[in-house]
Amino acid sequence: MAGVAGAVSAGVLAAVLAAGCSGGAPASYRATAETCLSFGLRAIQRHVMVTAEPRACAGLTPEQVNLAVARAIREAVGPEPKALARHLADQDSTYLAPILSTIRPAPPAPVTPATAAPTRPSASLPLGLAALAAWLFTAAAGAYLFAGWRAGGGPRRPRRAGLVPVTVLGHVGLAVAGLGIWVAFVITAAPVLAWLGVGLIVLIAGLGMGALSAALPEPSRGQVPVRTRLPVAVIAVHGMLATAAILLVLLAAIGAS
Repeated sequence: MAGVAGAVSAGVLAAVLAAGCSGGAPASYRATAETCLSFGLRAIQRHVMVTAEPRACAGLTPEQVNLAVARAIREAVGPEPKALARHLADQDSTYLAPILSTIRPAPPAPVTPATAAPTRPSASLPLGLAALAAWLFTAAAGAYLFAGWRAGGGPRRPRRAGLVPVTVLGHVGLAVAGLGIWVAFVITAAPVLAWLGVGLIVLIAGLGMGALSAALPEPSRGQVPVRTRLPVAVIAVHGMLATAAILLVLLAAIGAS
């Protein structure tokens, strides 16, 4: 008779918990993390297998349910040794396994223009601006020399007495074109423009050296060489600025690659 009474009591308890697992909740009832925790703890203590989402956990997110189940298992196990606690936790988790969820990581946020990393390398803009400034100062000194050359006769002067017109005009024209290309690079940060500027500035420097050598008086046998007045200080400044511009342009092109 006692065995029959125990079986009836266990059946009633299982029916109550099953009703809690699948039955509808009253209108005034609201599941929380604590109600889900209490339900899970009772299910473990009474060895009742949960087969559906209980009303005590209805409406909670999978993260909240998993957290409540984990707390219930820890409280049911109690302060046991580590090995024994792990074994008991594995056993107790089987009662609540059907309501556990596999939490997937959130997908990465799409990259928008507002959050996209800048395409310009960190070192290209400062070096590009420094090279532009050096190029402009070099061009200013060169413009002064070119104006002096034009005032002294320019293309009408004999070859022996002054600069070769083609060399000078080529030097000036490429310098202006290269400066425009470098301005475009500073605006767009396109590496191809940077390396095009490197090639042009080296060619410009070569033409400048050719123009300077053509400006020197030619020695002649039995005759006094024609003397030309060259602004040596301005030529020296122009050369130093050009050297600095070449170095900065090269560094900026390397940084933009």
